[in-house]
Amino acid sequence: MAAAPHSTRIEELLPAYALGALDGEDLRELEAHLDAGCAECRRQLALWERDLEALAASVPPLPPSETTRARVLRLAAATPQAAPAPRAPRWLYFAAAALLLLGVWGAAGQLQMRGEVRRLTSERDRLARQVATLDHEVDLARAEARQAAQALQILAAPSVQSVVLAGLGPTPQAAGHTYVNPQTRDALFYAFNLPRLAEDKTYQLWFIAGGKPVSAGTFGVDERGTGRLRVENVARPEEIQAWAVTVEPRGGVPQPTGAMVLKG
Repeated sequence: MAAAPHSTRIEELLPAYALGALDGEDLRELEAHLDAGCAECRRQLALWERDLEALAASVPPLPPSETTRARVLRLAAATPQAAPAPRAPRWLYFAAAALLLLGVWGAAGQLQMRGEVRRLTSERDRLARQVATLDHEVDLARAEARQAAQALQILAAPSVQSVVLAGLGPTPQAAGHTYVNPQTRDALFYAFNLPRLAEDKTYQLWFIAGGKPVSAGTFGVDERGTGRLRVENVARPEEIQAWAVTVEPRGGVPQPTGAMVLKG
C-alpha cells in the first residue's frame, strides 16, 4: 500500500497514535506515512509523545482497583476476533487530542501553581522576618527614648547633685559619675573605662547611708568599657556618705564581697 501524502487528516491521527488509541486502517495508514519519512509528522509526533511523558511523570501512580484488574485480565485472556476492527470515527481522534491537551495544560498549570505557591510562601517568610526585625528595632528605639527621657529628667533637675567616682586598684583609669535628683530621689550612674568581666561576674553599685552599704543594682559594660544604671528610691543626698562599685558574682549579692573598683 502506497503511503498517503501529508495532509491535515494525517496530522489529526497523531494524538491518538501517541496515546496508543489508534487501530485498524488508520493505524496502518499512519505508520506507512511515518515509514515513508514525513519529517513534519515525526516532529509533531515527538512533541505529542514528549508532552504525554511529562504528563505521566507529573501524576503519581495509583494502583488499579480489583474490578479494573479483573477486567483487564479477562480481556487479555479473551480470543481476538478474526474480523477486522471497525474504523474509529474521526471525532474519537479529536477527543483523544483534546484530552491529551487538557491533561498536559492541567499538569503544567499545577506545576506552575506549585512554583508560585512556593515563591509566595518564601516571600511571605522573608517579609515576616523583615517585620520582626523592624519591630525589634522599634522596641529598642522606644526603650532608648524612654531611657533618654528619664536621664534628662534627672540631669535637668534644678537641684541635681553629682558625685564623681575615681578608679581604684587594678582599674586606676576607670571613672564614674552619679547624678541624684533630691526631689524624686532617682539617681543616674555612668561608668567609664571599666574592663569587661567574665560571664560569672558583674559590677554592682552601692551607696553608703548610715554607715551601711545599700545595693543600687548591677550593670555590665560594653566594648568601650561604658556602663549605665538608673536607680530609684535612693537615700537623701545628705544621708549618703559615699558611692562605690565592686566586682561581685553574677546576679549580685546583698552585701559587698568583691574588690572595689570605683569610689567617690
